[in-house]
Amino acid sequence: MPAYSPVLGLVTGVLEVLAGIYTLSGSGRRTVLRPVGGILFLLAGYQFAEVAVCARPSALILSRLAYLIITWLPPLGLWLAAVLAARGSKVLRPLSLCYLVVACGLAIWILAVPGLITRSVCELVLARYFPSAPFDLIYAVFYQTGLLAVVFGSGLAMASSDDPVARKHLANLQMGVLGFMFPAMAVRLIVAGRGDMLPSVMCHFAAILAASLVGLVVRERRLAASAQ
Repeated sequence: MPAYSPVLGLVTGVLEVLAGIYTLSGSGRRTVLRPVGGILFLLAGYQFAEVAVCARPSALILSRLAYLIITWLPPLGLWLAAVLAARGSKVLRPLSLCYLVVACGLAIWILAVPGLITRSVCELVLARYFPSAPFDLIYAVFYQTGLLAVVFGSGLAMASSDDPVARKHLANLQMGVLGFMFPAMAVRLIVAGRGDMLPSVMCHFAAILAASLVGLVVRERRLAASAQ
């Protein structure tokens, strides 16, 4: 098995932390910047958690921690879409709360059941997890439907919004999610092997989402500067 290298995860994680600090330390609407910063810090958190997993594959609590971190990404993405939406917020806000409640339930499950992840294997720059069957299915449905809700919810919000800045922000969110979903799915289908590598592949490709969100933050900075 090729040896795992933590370099990609560490570099990506550091860049995402810096992006999160940049997001929360400057001007702009706090209601927009807080969920963006939260997403960036969660992406960084997974990178560091995976490095820890691959440093100690036998410590399965670290694998559970990796799942726990990324559980909150779909609710935060929906929250951001709801904040940016106009009329669509009537649908997106309750939907984001529903996913938040489900995420809380999954978090309790992850923390309460030690045998949820039975094994972790690392190679090159990826981690493969071996979750128990019921959890694997339920978590996959939650996560993939959550990401699709962000994509379609952002599209519906763009169609109903008259605010050109909000529409551009929503486009950043939608393109960022699509930019890591499809490449990750393609890699998952092409690269054979046992174990679930999708969380690892997705979070490495999520650097595309991070870059797109930084573009959103830069635009938000310009809007705040022009309003002064």
